[in-house]
Amino acid sequence: MRMMHTKLHDFYQKIIDAGKKIRPNTEVTFRGLESFQTGKLPSLRVGRVENEIVEITQDPGVEKVEVIIIPRNTESFHSVIIKGIQKDGTCKKAILENMHISSPGEDYYLHDVEEIDDRRTSL
Repeated sequence: MRMMHTKLHDFYQKIIDAGKKIRPNTEVTFRGLESFQTGKLPSLRVGRVENEIVEITQDPGVEKVEVIIIPRNTESFHSVIIKGIQKDGTCKKAILENMHISSPGEDYYLHDVEEIDDRRTSL
């Protein structure tokens, strides 16, 4: 049961390793999880993403791999945590609030792509 999830920092390394598996000089970048300091991802899905990155890099014309992770639902609610920290570092008061965030959908990132292979599960 321990191997069912991949830690976020391990995921980053797996992405880089997969991108450089065929050609070590391949540039690998990723966006979308910058605000996450920690987290776990399902290992089976991480493995699929690794395989898909290797598949992309098999094309000799590919010099760079860009991995972008965005919310599937482009309109979602997030919790806002506002903490009042005292001089000694302890938190005196916290306020919780909701915030609706709209983010760009897949079309924003795919406008100039020649071929799209959609392997997502249905909603």
